[in-house]
Parts: sequence; C-alpha cells; structure tokens
Amino acid sequence: MTQEASVLDKLVPLEPLDLAKCFTVNDIVTGMSKCSFGARMLGEAADTLSGWSELSRKNGRSVVISDISCNNPLRDLLRTMVREFDFDGPYTTTNFLDSAGTAENVLVVGPYNEYDSEALYGKCGRMLFVNDRYQCRPGQVRDGHFPDVVFGNESIVLPILHLALMERLRDKRPRVADLLQLIQEGVTVTKDHIPYGMVAKEMIHGAHTLYKMLADEDSTNMFTVSGAMTVGKMQLLVADLIDTGRIKYVAATGALMAHGLIEGSGCKHYKYDPSVSDEVLASLGLNRVTDSLEPETNFDHIEEIVSAVLDGYGSFRMRCSHEFYHDIGRYIVEHYPDARSILASTYHRDVPIVTPAFIDSELGNDVFVHNRKRLMEPSRKLVFDSEMDTEVLFKLATTAKRLGIFTIGGGVPRNNTQNVAPLHEIYLNRLGIDGKPCIFHYGVRIDPAEMAPGGLSGCTYDEGVSWHKFTPGGPRAQIKSDATIVWPFMQRFALEKLGFYKAAA
Repeated sequence: MTQEASVLDKLVPLEPLDLAKCFTVNDIVTGMSKCSFGARMLGEAADTLSGWSELSRKNGRSVVISDISCNNPLRDLLRTMVREFDFDGPYTTTNFLDSAGTAENVLVVGPYNEYDSEALYGKCGRMLFVNDRYQCRPGQVRDGHFPDVVFGNESIVLPILHLALMERLRDKRPRVADLLQLIQEGVTVTKDHIPYGMVAKEMIHGAHTLYKMLADEDSTNMFTVSGAMTVGKMQLLVADLIDTGRIKYVAATGALMAHGLIEGSGCKHYKYDPSVSDEVLASLGLNRVTDSLEPETNFDHIEEIVSAVLDGYGSFRMRCSHEFYHDIGRYIVEHYPDARSILASTYHRDVPIVTPAFIDSELGNDVFVHNRKRLMEPSRKLVFDSEMDTEVLFKLATTAKRLGIFTIGGGVPRNNTQNVAPLHEIYLNRLGIDGKPCIFHYGVRIDPAEMAPGGLSGCTYDEGVSWHKFTPGGPRAQIKSDATIVWPFMQRFALEKLGFYKAAA
C-alpha cells in the first residue's frame, strides 16, 4: 500500500454537532468528541474519564489532584466525583507528592505550581489536565494535537464532565438546565465559600441574556462569527439560530463561509493524525486547520458551484457579498435539498449574510480567478461593492426598535457590524439630519481574546459604550472562552426555553 493510500484510508470524518438531537449534557458532550478544537478536547476527556472509572473498579488507581481552595465549591464537586466514580483523592499537589506510591491515571484540575511539576510528572502515568492556562506535561501537546487536555475554565469544564459521567456511569440524565443550575450554585457568593470565577458567572449570565435577546420580539438581532467554526462542526448551531426567525442579519468571514459551503454540499472534514507531517499532508492535498483536515478536492468541488453562480451573472452591474451568498444559497437548496447549512437557512429565511473582508477567503479567490477568465474572453469583470452590504446593515439597524448582537469570536465581522452605530451618528451629524441614536441594547460575546494586548477581538462592551455603540448598563455578557466549549450549552438552554428545541421526554 502506498503512503497516500495508507493516509487516505485512515481518515476519520468529523460530524456536525446537532443540538436538536441532544437532550442531555452527555448527548452534547458525546457529539463534541466528533468535532474540533475545545469541543473535541472535552468530548475525548469524558471518554477517558469513563474508562478510568471502570479501571478503578478493577483495582486500578485513578487519582484526582487539584490545588483549588478547600472553601471553593469546585472542591466539593471534586469530592463528589471521587466518591461517585471510584477515583482516589482529591489530593493537593503537595499531599500527593508526600504520599507513598505512584498513580496509573491522574486527573489534574486547575492550575498548579510549576515548581512541583517535575516531581509530579515523575509519580504519574497517564495525565489528563483541565485548566485555561495551557498547563500540561512537556511535549504532551503539539501543533494540532491535544491529547488528554481540556484548555477551558475548570469551573465550567468540571461540572460538564461530572454530569456527562453521571449519565454514562450512574444512569442519570442531567439536562443543560441542570448544568446551569450546578454552575449557578458555584457562583453564588456566601460567607462560607469563595465562588467560581468570572468565566462561570458570565456563562450563566450569557445563557440568560441570549434567551432574553432572542425572546424580545422588538429586538432586531444580529449574529457575527469568525474563526474556524464551520470546520469545528458548529455550522448547525448557526443554522438553528437563523431558523428561529430571531436573527435578521449575519456577518461572517469568507473562510468560514467557504468551509460551511463545503459541508453543506456534501463534503467532509477529517480528524488530523499527528503522525503524518505537514509536508506529507501538503503532498497529498490535505490542508490542516489546527486539529482538522480539509482536502483540496473540497475546494475543487465548491469552485464548480461558485462558477455556476458567477457564470449566471450575465450583464454588468455591481454585486455584493450578501447577494452572492443568496444566489449560492438558492443553488444549494436546489441541488442539495436535504442538506442543512448556514446558506440554506439564510436563503429560506431571506436573511442577509455578509463578509466585510470578502477577498480574504477561498470564495474571494474564486471570484478573482473568475474575473481573470472573463478578461481573457474578453468580457467585463464582476465588481463587488462593499457599500451595498453596508446599506443592508444600515437600513436594518436604523429602523429597529431595539438592537441585539450575538458574537462568536471577534475580528472584522464583529467590528463591522458594531460600527453601524457610529456610522449612523456621523451620518446624522454631518448631513444635518434629525434622528434617534442607533445603539445596541443586547450583547452576548464568546471569545478567548485578552483585552490587554489591544487587539480588535479583545475590546469590551464597556469600551463600545465610549464609542456610542452600546447602551450604558444594558443587558450584556462576555464569556472569555473557546466558543466550542460553552456555546452549545448556552444555545441549547436558550432555544429550548424558547421552544425551538424540544425538551427531553
């Protein structure tokens, strides 16, 4: 067997997370194991801990280590997990190092002292780390490969794992509402304990704020998304949001839309095997996106779709990204009627979807090459006018009773959409027109970016208030996390409460 055949035969396809079919916390976690990024880390960690629990019952030693304070309720949850799932502990790092013997399997929750790390690693066999500080054994994590780690906030990840294991090992069926209640108990301040941190508190606040925003029939809600969320298998979450009828505008990166079109037209993404080098992947036409693979043949496939749409643009006139996406959506619905995708949903709902930096994508590449082909014929090339996209955003925002925005990631989609507020302000001032301010009332954002480096994605809603983008003191939530970890639970809660997702029988 050739190397090419060997690699291609071993490709494991990823599967989109379908929240409509997930009734419990464990349902979501199980689906996450077939996705990418933090979602996969979480799903695979649940699989690992389930196996460790079974080993512990057969006299294996699975240990829990955490330096979380004794008066933090997360410590109580660890004690419950030890009791329920036959683990040993929970130990502090110091107590474990002082104890006799070693441990075959070790769960390390939260940050630990790097001074003790070498001694800790020496006493442990396999180790699974849960923390948002990227702490783990040296060499355990490599570019695109994240075995036995969950790089997420432990006050969110641990309750999720606990409830997933309760279904797998104790035949319980905790729902997302139960998860939020468990986390809520941890963030409640009492005189007897230190509450969970801000990330857990904001997740709870974000889930409820998202529900309020979507339930408000007077709110014109906008959704912005960046990052590799379609490769990450989160496409159906976006489609569900649009299908509720409560999202009136979508802004996304062109790359995200290209990957979504690939999935929506029947192609697959695959799990990355770290034993295959990037040089070999390149020779095989397999493009890597962190821990996932995108075959080059997928782009050849969607180029045929894009060309069919572009060839249909006969006479010369200005085009824009939302019109282009509408036409691709029509093609998808006609040729792949059973497939669900962002473009199919925006087409059915007549929701405009724009890419502010359209040229920065595979779809932009396709248009560029298509225009060169036109000039060779010769024929007038297509011209995309971004101001036409702005007109759609401007009209929606300035005629809304209230404005809401739900953001995954940051970057240009987020900033361009929020920019409509200062745009309207200077439009009124410079043209001497009377009108009411156009300011966002609701805001929910999930993004791991730090505010300190001054990056576009890290700017806060309070900073947005200074730009007249947001109402001071309005209902807003900012969750500093990998979106693939927290977004599915927040959305499942909000849309189940809204009645869009059916509750478990």
